[in-house]
Amino acid sequence: MAIRYHTATFENIPSEKRERILRAASRVLGRDGIGGARMADVAAEAGVSHGSMFSYFPTKDDMIRAVIARGMSLQAERFAASDDEGAGFAATVRTVFRSAWDEASAEPELISLWLSLSLVENARFADAILPLERDSTERWRRVVARGKASGEIDQGIDDGAAAYLLDALAAQLMKSRASGLERAKLELFVGTGLAEAAPDRMTDAVVAMLR
Repeated sequence: MAIRYHTATFENIPSEKRERILRAASRVLGRDGIGGARMADVAAEAGVSHGSMFSYFPTKDDMIRAVIARGMSLQAERFAASDDEGAGFAATVRTVFRSAWDEASAEPELISLWLSLSLVENARFADAILPLERDSTERWRRVVARGKASGEIDQGIDDGAAAYLLDALAAQLMKSRASGLERAKLELFVGTGLAEAAPDRMTDAVVAMLR
């Protein structure tokens, strides 16, 4: 059973409002950083009262953990295609990469927040982040195992190493949507003005390598 960091009051408000508040929290946290973000700023961004924020989340850390939990839900949606036993390896990777790209394009601040959560000063959130990382690892391992079983990729490839490579590529694609420097770096590899095709090009390259 997933741990909930919000209150029963938050659970009882309309789902659209919950999503609006969590997206606002992602934007403020990604823009101002974990240390600089204030609950009042999130309230203003979401169009709710400052006081109501504390009826939804006892502390700012609880709000941040709720945003991380939302990240787990988004990840599950991103990997929805990988749960289809009939989907081919290349098609699954292409769908996940494209979904990751679109998600990061729509919410670049969420990716900025993710990057800041890896910093030493934010280590207190590691217990909330690790389940998400384990989930990603297990999902990519299943994708690789199915690719080997179907003969789409080399039987001798190390499952863990291949899963790590795929996860790292997806993460790098997402980072390129949140950081100007990472966008410029991507264009150095794929060509100026061609970044939009990066998810498909990365899929073609990694599938060919693993084959």
